[in-house]
Amino acid sequence: MNRAKAEFFDTQVNEPWAASEFGEKETNKIKRMLRHGGLRPGSQVIEPGCGTGRLTGILADAVGPTGLVFACDISPDMVEAACCRVGSRDNVRIECMPVEDYRFDPESFDVVVCNNVFPHFDNKPRAVFHLASALKPSGRFVVFHFMSSAEINDLHRKADPSVINDLLPPEQEVREMFQAAGLQVELLEDDDDGYLLCSVRQ
Repeated sequence: MNRAKAEFFDTQVNEPWAASEFGEKETNKIKRMLRHGGLRPGSQVIEPGCGTGRLTGILADAVGPTGLVFACDISPDMVEAACCRVGSRDNVRIECMPVEDYRFDPESFDVVVCNNVFPHFDNKPRAVFHLASALKPSGRFVVFHFMSSAEINDLHRKADPSVINDLLPPEQEVREMFQAAGLQVELLEDDDDGYLLCSVRQ
């Protein structure tokens, strides 16, 4: 685990970006992500970097009582906040650990949703391959941000030293990374409406 990064995110747990409820603009972007992400009742979902659980509850509503959201984060304080927010739900499981270290059963999940976390993977190709291996054939892998890659990268370059190099790679690099993990990128939008990548496991 990257302890410096975990400690930084511990300090962010009460910041508006991490703790506040989503506004109308963000909610509309989430609805777009859910449409393209293929979440439905009964879906088994992995949510790395769940933070305080803001999105976790929405994912749990989307998959319903017969589905499951496996959420995790490296920040103990973020995980504590997520447990307080959504941990009592029967269809939510929350762990404090790097998702790269969790041993998933192969081909056991339907969807991976990486919201505001993808730049923070220290080894992005390894993380993508690990998560892709947990997806069923035709399972979907989504990378989702409320801002464009240019805005995200500019924000991180000005942030804490622990995340200053946590950037979204160029489009071609991302496509090659996902292809190497057996994922076909079906959609990649990177504009004023944010960053949305949707891919499917072959």
